[in-house]
Amino acid sequence: MDSLETVYSNDSTHPSALTLRAGLERYYRANPDFVQNQDLRVGKFRIPWRDLQRHDIMYVVTGYSTALDQELQLIGFLLTALTWRRPWYYYAQSFVVFLELLWQSLWGKAWGGRYINPLQVCWLYGKGIRQGLAIAKKIDAFMDPEEVMDRTIESLRIEYGLIHPHCPLSQK
Repeated sequence: MDSLETVYSNDSTHPSALTLRAGLERYYRANPDFVQNQDLRVGKFRIPWRDLQRHDIMYVVTGYSTALDQELQLIGFLLTALTWRRPWYYYAQSFVVFLELLWQSLWGKAWGGRYINPLQVCWLYGKGIRQGLAIAKKIDAFMDPEEVMDRTIESLRIEYGLIHPHCPLSQK
């Protein structure tokens, strides 16, 4: 999954017949340490499994990878691409992760073994925000994953405007 360049990649990694369920299976095989089928505790906060699954679905549908630069774009994208009615911690995740990475960058620290300078951190986050604003239809923050599991990734991308021949962002 990390080989995908942007949210708008239309790469052969995702053939048109690949369902979201099959795409998630590939995602979890590529990232075996990720939490599955259970809630995640982060300090005093509990993140429900369903919300973690929705986040993982966004990786698969958008084509973003889990690389640091792609993660920055994804959290910016989700800030503007999801419906505004959503759990409060979706907003916190976007802002807090961005601010934490910016703070680390300002102090010259690497995140996950990779350093990104402060201007790049802001630019990547902003790029994701702009991409989220460009989608045709807002993504339901409360989507029921089971309702979309057997749809093709391509059909979901088309529905949300992630693949559009006239959108300059849909070009590699």
